[in-house]
Amino acid sequence: MAEVLYERGIASIGVEMPGTGESPILASTEGHRQYQAILDWIAGRPDLDARRVGMVGSSFGGYWATSLAHREPERLRWAVNWGGGVHRFFQPEWNERSRYADSYLFELLETRAAALGLDTADEYIAAAPALSLLTQGLLDGPSCAMLLTDGKDDQQVPIEDFYLLLEHGSPKDARIFPGGHMGEGPVQQTVVDWIVRQTGS
Repeated sequence: MAEVLYERGIASIGVEMPGTGESPILASTEGHRQYQAILDWIAGRPDLDARRVGMVGSSFGGYWATSLAHREPERLRWAVNWGGGVHRFFQPEWNERSRYADSYLFELLETRAAALGLDTADEYIAAAPALSLLTQGLLDGPSCAMLLTDGKDDQQVPIEDFYLLLEHGSPKDARIFPGGHMGEGPVQQTVVDWIVRQTGS
């Protein structure tokens, strides 16, 4: 996607989400601070236009994009949630239902637990509800422009979370595709075209 965006005149920065790779912090209700620090860094650079910054979050990254869209509606111009949960995704009943999704090749809940600095699926199931953006009181506040997209048969993330987002806060754009997690078909092209419209490139 970075190459496609570059061809359309848009620079991008690849960032690992909290709790993964070289991220300096674990995933938590304060994980958004990592992205706010990046916004601060961009604002201090004369070669970047801080008025046209957006965020694409794919899979769990869609959660962080949605969080930042509501926490920084003035500094973030647009955000894309591409297959990320926001509330039901974190509830025990959904985690029990989705823990063996055949679209994921490894131990799904144990992988999510590691991002929070935890070891087991049970620890994750107990800790996850606190991450809900509805529980945190964010969803009824304003957000920057948002695109929500996913596959309608996603087994890892409940499509109902997108309906929840559409029922709260600022109006949002949405496009649901066939298939499972993150959708099938021209999803990336749809996302890129939407971003280009938002940035005016």
